[in-house]
Amino acid sequence: MSDWIRLYGPAILAWAFVAGKLIDRWRRNTTDGFALWLILVGLACSLTAMAPAPYGLISQISGVPNLGRLVSHLSMLVVAWAAQAMMLRLNGSKIKHLWWPVTVGVAITVLFALADTPVDDVRFAGRYAAEPWVLEYWLVFMTGLLPAFVRTAVLCWQYAGLSGTFIGKLGLRMVSAGIMSSLLYHVHKALFFAAARFDIAYPKAFGGFLDRMLPLLAAIFVLVGVTVPTWAPKLGLNALFGWLARLRTYHRLRPLWLALYQATPQIALIPPRSAAAELLLPTDVDLRLYRRVIEIRDGRLALQPYLDPEIGSATRAKASGIDGRRLDALVEANMLAAAVAAKRAGAPTRDSEMVAVAGGRDLESDTAFLMDVARAFRKVSPAPEPAPGQGVSA
Repeated sequence: MSDWIRLYGPAILAWAFVAGKLIDRWRRNTTDGFALWLILVGLACSLTAMAPAPYGLISQISGVPNLGRLVSHLSMLVVAWAAQAMMLRLNGSKIKHLWWPVTVGVAITVLFALADTPVDDVRFAGRYAAEPWVLEYWLVFMTGLLPAFVRTAVLCWQYAGLSGTFIGKLGLRMVSAGIMSSLLYHVHKALFFAAARFDIAYPKAFGGFLDRMLPLLAAIFVLVGVTVPTWAPKLGLNALFGWLARLRTYHRLRPLWLALYQATPQIALIPPRSAAAELLLPTDVDLRLYRRVIEIRDGRLALQPYLDPEIGSATRAKASGIDGRRLDALVEANMLAAAVAAKRAGAPTRDSEMVAVAGGRDLESDTAFLMDVARAFRKVSPAPEPAPGQGVSA
């Protein structure tokens, strides 16, 4: 049963997502991007062609042994480049060098014809790994996927950080993880084919595990990631995802808040809990997050006599490659780290004018800005010392 799920489950799941997308489009009378449909249908075709029964059926109908493998790989080329086109469109760019996937598709078709693979066998690698032209076929195929895979994975991860919703972040990062799982699988198979060609031992247990797990993980991650914005709201998961997003934000703000609390303990309305208690007992998340943001701002205000605007100016002068909110967050993190260190060292207070407060205009945007500050603060500030009597402080 487990083998059946592994062999047929991804294809069934892919077609289920295609059907769900069609139903959703019909009900809402909306038009989804062409690239998204290429991704979903292409991935479904690729996974179906590699399932044992369709694989054999394709060969019987065509009279060409192992043609299902070529069909699967040509479909995967379409998926890879459609995904890259969809991600590039987000920043107003267009995909270039369409001749590249076309050339690769023609090349692997020629290499497939040259390879001597007369027996139709879904376990193609085990039977034909050492045959001439098989390694070359795989290397050309992987070369065709590599540029699109790498670029799409990087863009997905970058855009996930800019997404304003937890569902958006989750979906894009799942797609990125799926692409990297697929890329790892293709590299593993290239090494396997090379080892077979040159009679080098390749660990069977390790290779078998990767063969079973990586394609399955890649398919699930990509399919779920691409479609989660559609089905998650219908299942009522928005509230759950929103709660998880706020819980994550609460914990990500902890290092910044902890440093400011230790510099000025009076900012905390309630004595801090341990990190384990915060993680295992996440009660009143909304209230705790709201209070954490307010207490960070109170801690910043308490450090005003130690804030040095020259540190901010120096940070801006040295910063390269970043601007906007990220630069403002880096400047704020550097000034706060220096102010905390100055107060801890007993440095004299400054009688300078108030240092301008960077941040958002409302609670949501200010929380997002403080998340950037907390991320930068972890890089520019040493780990805070435990609060007196608190052990591992909250």
